[in-house]
Amino acid sequence: MMVERVNRAALVLGLGALASWVLALVDLVDPADPTQYQLVRLHWPAWAVLLVLGVLAVAGGRLGRRGLVAAAGAGFGLAAVVQLVQLGRGTNWLHGDGSTMSLFLGFGIGLLVLGLTPIPDVPDPNPTTEGTDRAG
Repeated sequence: MMVERVNRAALVLGLGALASWVLALVDLVDPADPTQYQLVRLHWPAWAVLLVLGVLAVAGGRLGRRGLVAAAGAGFGLAAVVQLVQLGRGTNWLHGDGSTMSLFLGFGIGLLVLGLTPIPDVPDPNPTTEGTDRAG
């Protein structure tokens, strides 16, 4: 039961990462001042990161492979660190800013927690009674 919840949460975080590209579409709202409604600065390199790692997280959640979920989280964490190191410099591989770093960091932490937290084996609350003789 707990494993299903973790897998579902990983799937939802992956879908959220895939849906995040919509945040970049606000540039089309007001071409004269695209920053007016812009929540996150996303350009094609950041879209590629969201797409690839979002698909990896969805696959991990769908297949129940926590290693894939952790790998997606590590990828988002790495992308956040790269963005942080390159903030305000001439070299900016992801063409982002602090908002891009925050988005990647949020997905990275969430997916890493889901992928790396141990889930204890819980006994089945409804054990089968096959093979037992019950009077009554």
